[in-house]
Amino acid sequence: MKKKLLIKDVANMAGVSTATISRFLNGKYQSMSESTREKIASTIASLGYQPNNIARSLRSQESKTIAVIMADIFNPYSMDVLRGIEEYCSQEGYKIFICDAKNSGARERNYIEEMVNRGVDGFILNTTGENDLFIKGISLEHPVVLIGRKIKNSNINSVAADNAQGVTLALEHLLNTDCRRVTYLTPTPGNVSPRIERVESFEHFAALSAYSHIAFECITFDVIDREHVITALETLTASSTKNHTLITGNGLLSLHVVQGAKALNKRIPEDFSLIGFDETEWSEILKNPLTVVAQPTYDIGCTAAKKIITTLRKENESHEARITLLPFSLIVRETA
Repeated sequence: MKKKLLIKDVANMAGVSTATISRFLNGKYQSMSESTREKIASTIASLGYQPNNIARSLRSQESKTIAVIMADIFNPYSMDVLRGIEEYCSQEGYKIFICDAKNSGARERNYIEEMVNRGVDGFILNTTGENDLFIKGISLEHPVVLIGRKIKNSNINSVAADNAQGVTLALEHLLNTDCRRVTYLTPTPGNVSPRIERVESFEHFAALSAYSHIAFECITFDVIDREHVITALETLTASSTKNHTLITGNGLLSLHVVQGAKALNKRIPEDFSLIGFDETEWSEILKNPLTVVAQPTYDIGCTAAKKIITTLRKENESHEARITLLPFSLIVRETA
């Protein structure tokens, strides 16, 4: 029978004391260097160590608070997700702390540490993708649910939209049109799972024989602002026809493309068609309302809140999936 790992085994492997491991598991990082935290989190992940419940039982009484840390709170996606989280938590008697990481891994880590010190019961994270090992370590002693994003090689619960299905909706719609060229505009994927999944799905479809009559290309942006998008749009539309469709990877890119088209005196859909990922408040009030692949953002928030509260109440069903994928919907309007 496989020997159960003990805290001293983790300490020996990480080259630190058992007291240091104990402080890490209880979220007491104040006197611990970043390199030590990374080493411990990496060791715990590689060993698959799961602590017993003694330390958890010694924690202070439930605070009825949940920390919600968003990578970018002003992204159109975030606001509706937060509404779902807040409304579900409120009806179940929980309060939430909302934190904006501003797409900074350092800010995200600081917020997590601060919320641990405040004694929150758990975390809902729309992670920046820069603290995977750290979050794995936190999840060993604090319930964590990821929203919109996943962490590889972890058992952390997550709720997200089915990105492969979303790309399928957009491209199958184009298959029924006279589209001959598709350009996918996306933030640089980095370690952000939905961006990676969408690019991979896009490239998969580009290789299918059913789409052999369509030219595919993917353009990534390290910086998403009006100037960079207009520069790319100017090049893309120099030889563009109405048979050319742009697909934008998020609401901010959609907005900059619409603004850029106006600046360049290009008309949508006359000069090129446009499909945007994510519904926004302004999508349907444009002169030519925007065709979008819409995430069930409110439902993602509600589902994540339900997952973490169920965990806190120890009501988890053994058959419950670790990863919950919710479907996109295609809203066909005038731009494609």
